[in-house]
Amino acid sequence: MDNRRELRVPGPKVRVGLIEDNNILRSNYESFFNSDALFEIAFSLSDMPSLKSKSLCSEADVILLDLLLPSGNSLNEFHRIKQYFPFAKIVILSAIADQTTTQRAIYEGANGFLLKTSSLQFVKDSIIQIFHGGFPLSPLIVNHLFELNEKKKMTEIYPSLTKRELELIELILTGMSNKSAANSLGITFFTVNSHLKNIYVKLKINSKNELIALTSKYQ
Repeated sequence: MDNRRELRVPGPKVRVGLIEDNNILRSNYESFFNSDALFEIAFSLSDMPSLKSKSLCSEADVILLDLLLPSGNSLNEFHRIKQYFPFAKIVILSAIADQTTTQRAIYEGANGFLLKTSSLQFVKDSIIQIFHGGFPLSPLIVNHLFELNEKKKMTEIYPSLTKRELELIELILTGMSNKSAANSLGITFFTVNSHLKNIYVKLKINSKNELIALTSKYQ
C-alpha cells in the first residue's frame, strides 16, 4: 500500500515552511524533513520581515512558526501570516508553555502548539495528525487545556468581567507583575492598569491584594 496515500496528505509531498530564528534548530528541521520522502522544505526563514512575497502562500501546506521571534511575538502578526498563507496549517513552536499563550494561539487560529523540546519524530507525527483532522499539542500543553474548567468557573462567579479581564486575573494569581502581564497579553502597561481599575470597580475592591484574596477562595 502507498504509505503517502494512506496518510492522506495534500499532495505527493507535504510542503513545510519554517519561520524559526534559532539557526541550529531550523537546520535540524531542514535536514530531517528533506531526508523524508513524504516531506519537502518549501521555505526556511529566520523572522517575519522575511515574508515579503505573497507568492509564498501557494508553497506551504504546513508552517512551523516560532512563537518568539526577533521582531516580537508571532501571535501579534498571526492575522498577517494567515493572509500570506490562507490554506496552510500553522503550528506554533514555543520554548515555554503557559495557559494564556496556549489559549491565545488557539483563539487566533493556530492548528497546533508544540514545545521546542519535542522530538523531530513527534513533530512529524503531529503534522500528519493535522491532515487526519487532529489538533496536535505537546503533553504539557494538554494539561493547560484541562485548566479551562477553572476559567469557566470564574466566568460563572464573575459574570460582569470581560474575557480579557479574566485573563488578566489569571496572570495576577500566578504572581506576575503588571508589566509582565502586559507582555503576555500583548497589550500596553497602561491598558493593564485600566483593566485593573475596571475590575476593582466591578468587584467593589480597592487593590490587587484584595483581588487575590477574593479570588483565592474559589481556587
